Amino acid sequence: MMNILITDDHPVVLAGIRQIVETALPESRIRQATTTGEALAIIEAGMVDILIADLELNGESGIRLIHRVHDIQPNVKVLVYTMHEEVWVVRLLLEADPDGIVLKADDTEELERAFAALCNGKGYYSVAFNRLLNSIAASPAMLSKREAEILKLTAKGHSSTDIAQRLTISVNTVEFHRRRIMQKLNAANAAEAVGKAAELGLFFD
Repeated sequence: MMNILITDDHPVVLAGIRQIVETALPESRIRQATTTGEALAIIEAGMVDILIADLELNGESGIRLIHRVHDIQPNVKVLVYTMHEEVWVVRLLLEADPDGIVLKADDTEELERAFAALCNGKGYYSVAFNRLLNSIAASPAMLSKREAEILKLTAKGHSSTDIAQRLTISVNTVEFHRRRIMQKLNAANAAEAVGKAAELGLFFD
């Protein structure tokens, strides 16, 4: 049974997401929060497997909430469900390194695909969010902190299994980030991504 925490400060949106979760994951236990304080209290109690996070909660930052979750409960999978598509928000969001991102303009099927991916230890970006990323010029600044870590370890010759153990994440998550790195650097494979990163001066001791 999966423990799902939905955070949003709009009752109608909360109800809609809950209905989608109940349909897609009928055996799940669902909790709700409308503030970061409520969300953190539930998460700190160790009662969450997947957090569905909005980026604004009654004037509080959902991105700060994601960073806090990574600090206190790194095993919690974070799925961002947002209406924001601004470039600066995308950059902050990628820095927060969530496991999945779905836009509120997406079809409900995208949320269902994201649930399935996260439940299987994988990451998921919706088709529309991937298009949004592709519309933004690729640059080193677009690499998240986690992607930069994985890229550096890849350059040192570590396998996906080694990296997963070092960063305490799943192999599937490592592979997901590697695919994102290759897409952002326009590289055909991991070796080419490492080469391009070296040319761009992304590696440092």
